[in-house]
Amino acid sequence: MARPAPGVGTAAVLDVETTGVNPRSDEIIELAMILFRYDRVAGHVLDIVGGYSGLREPSCRIPRSASTVHGITRRLVRDLRLDYRRIRAMLRQADFVVAHYAAFDRSFVERLMASSRDTTWLCSRDGIDWWAKGFESRSLDDLAFAHDLENLRPHRASGDVATLLALLSYRPRRHKPYLHELLRNAGLLTTRRPQETR
Repeated sequence: MARPAPGVGTAAVLDVETTGVNPRSDEIIELAMILFRYDRVAGHVLDIVGGYSGLREPSCRIPRSASTVHGITRRLVRDLRLDYRRIRAMLRQADFVVAHYAAFDRSFVERLMASSRDTTWLCSRDGIDWWAKGFESRSLDDLAFAHDLENLRPHRASGDVATLLALLSYRPRRHKPYLHELLRNAGLLTTRRPQETR
């Protein structure tokens, strides 16, 4: 396998759907990730490396209020398990993981997989100054709508990670992509491109 070019990193976008909002009593029932390469200097997405989406039967019930939002029922997840080995492998490849409201996703993922506690998380909701750009809402649905980005599976993890990656890749007129601002605010941009070694 060829080595990545200098200045190129690998990261992931991640989203979960759950039985509720309390990570102590509720559980993940769907998890999706997209692994992508990015330019550490210019702060833009280069290409997609891989992806994963899976459903999981929880040990607790799935309230009707939750199913109304994401459409996931007990029948849909019966006897299903996540591929933890694959998820861990993807997390190990990622320099960081981006989630929209990362505190929520992180709390559930870390409870389910203790090995993920060493992962660096970035929040695309809080790490980008959407208010200063004139947006009245920071919700992923509203931001996608404002940028004419279609979410083919709204409120499902696979649809939301694809939409989030498209949003991070979006380049406003005469501006850098949103990923650049997120990396800059997190102190993760490289100021100059490293030289290739021969």
